[in-house]
Amino acid sequence: MRTAAVVAGRAARGRTGVVVATLLSGLCALYADAVRAVEHRFEIRSAYVELRDGVYLLNAQLDFELSRRAREVITDGLPLSLDLEIVVDRRRNLWPDETVATLEQHYELGFHALSQRYLVRNLNSGEQTSFPTLDAALESLTVIADLPILDRSLVDPQLRYEVNLRATIDIRTMPDAMRWLLFWAESFKQTSEWYTWPLSL
Repeated sequence: MRTAAVVAGRAARGRTGVVVATLLSGLCALYADAVRAVEHRFEIRSAYVELRDGVYLLNAQLDFELSRRAREVITDGLPLSLDLEIVVDRRRNLWPDETVATLEQHYELGFHALSQRYLVRNLNSGEQTSFPTLDAALESLTVIADLPILDRSLVDPQLRYEVNLRATIDIRTMPDAMRWLLFWAESFKQTSEWYTWPLSL
């Protein structure tokens, strides 16, 4: 009897292991599809700053394209994030450049199933805009307009400065709590090259 119980217990554990392995395999396939869901083109096409009311404002044009699968993933509920890194450096000849200011700006695009609309949120300010189509929402993310990055009082007109801009786009394919289970199936993340230009004082 005892031997039969042991055998039955082992069989039950074996079936549980098969079920867990099957579920993990399915999750891996789903998330691997999402990882492959974005085209490789992603760049900053242009950027400049202008001084207005004592504040330097950033304007930039990004260029990226999502595949059909990426669009499906977003509509299925996985958010797309866009993160900007802005660094203003003071140029120095004999010493490493000195960082004058840094700023991180975060946006998130998600689909609201109840309203059937796409929402773009500025995660820094909390401002949210609704769009009827995914194309319209994506277009809004490619244009950065009048983003305050630096106060005029922080720069010396006798010195030289440059602005550095980098962008990262990410489709978060799984909750952070699951990454330790599937450590090799990281979410898609693509980062542009640094775009650098002199700050006109």
